[in-house]
Amino acid sequence: MAPRILLAPALALLLACPLAMAQDAPSTSPGRTLPAPDHASMRHRMHRMHMERGPGSGAMSDLHALERLYRKAGREKDLAGIYNEVLSKSQDPHLRTYAYHRLARLQAQPANVDQAIATLRKSLSENLANEAKMRADRERMRAQWQQSERPAAR
Repeated sequence: MAPRILLAPALALLLACPLAMAQDAPSTSPGRTLPAPDHASMRHRMHRMHMERGPGSGAMSDLHALERLYRKAGREKDLAGIYNEVLSKSQDPHLRTYAYHRLARLQAQPANVDQAIATLRKSLSENLANEAKMRADRERMRAQWQQSERPAAR
């Protein structure tokens, strides 16, 4: 019953937010329209919010900035080396997944889809192995906890 009690206020808040935002929005005359939203800017802000989380977020932010500069300088071919270097140096699963995805994206651009698929399959394999290891660790810790919770036999 407790989840239903928490769900009602959350639902009410979700429904009330758009109404409150609509009341705060500036009114426009029939002849005047609001400027179109800057989707690139919104995507950039969302990307930065995503990057600010987690232990590898500083490196991801650096990689993102480097990629922008390399593209601006017309040196996209050098990006694959940077992502391969990250993969050789980092053990952070989030950073490695990010590097694999960016590398695959670079590989797919000149129509080398097979290489991009191979890169993503390697990333998937690595992530599945990490997940299996974490699951085994959780099960081991649960077994240890259950063992310690049992009363000692007299």
